[in-house]
Amino acid sequence: SFAYDENVILDRVDFAIEAGTFTTMVGDSGAGKTTVADLIIGLIRPDAGRISIDGVDLETIDLRAWRRQIGYVPQENLLLHRSVLANVTLGDECLSDADAEQALRDSGAWTFVRQMPDGIHTIVGERGTRLSGGQRQRVMIARALAHHPRLLILDEATSALDQRTEQDICATLRSLAGPLTVVAVTHQRALADAADQVLRLTNCKVRPAGLRLQAT
Repeated sequence: SFAYDENVILDRVDFAIEAGTFTTMVGDSGAGKTTVADLIIGLIRPDAGRISIDGVDLETIDLRAWRRQIGYVPQENLLLHRSVLANVTLGDECLSDADAEQALRDSGAWTFVRQMPDGIHTIVGERGTRLSGGQRQRVMIARALAHHPRLLILDEATSALDQRTEQDICATLRSLAGPLTVVAVTHQRALADAADQVLRLTNCKVRPAGLRLQAT
C-alpha cells in the first residue's frame, strides 16, 4: 500500500513479475503506474507490505547496488548536444566504445548509427533534433542497456512515436526479454499487445489484464 498524504494510490496491491518476462502496466493517468515503478526502483517505500526481489525484501538490499542493476528509460527526451557515444555512456569511464556499440546493437540503433557521417561520434543535436523520434528512443534505450542491467523499466517511452515506429520498438523490447526482465508503464495498446503479462491499475488495485500464451 502507498499514499501521498491522505490520497491512497495503491491499496494492498499484490502481483508478481517473473524474471526474463516482458510486463506492461496500464491504467488511466494518476492510477499509480509510475508509483509502482518508483517502488520497484526503491525511490519511495511502501507504507505497508513489502517488495521482494528474488525472494529478498527490498528493505534489506543495498539500494545503490540494486539500482545499478536497473536500466530506466523516461518519457522525456534527455539527449544531449553531443555524440551518440557520449549520449550512451554519459561520460562513464567504465564503459568502452565496444560497450556502447553492443548497447546500440541491442536497442536496434546500430543500423542507422553506423550509416551516419561520423558513426558513433556523430553529434545528435540539442535534445537529439538531428534524429527521428524512433532513433532518439533507441539511443535512450541503448543508454539504459549500456551497464548490462537485469531489469529494464520504461515510463511511457513510446507515447510520442508513430504507430509503425512504436511497433518496431515493441519488437525490440520483446527481443530483449529473456536475458532481461522488461517492465513498461504505458497507455499504448501496442506495448500491451507485445507483453507476456499485462497488469491494469484501477481503483488503487492491480489486476491481471492479459497473458500471452506461448507454445512449448
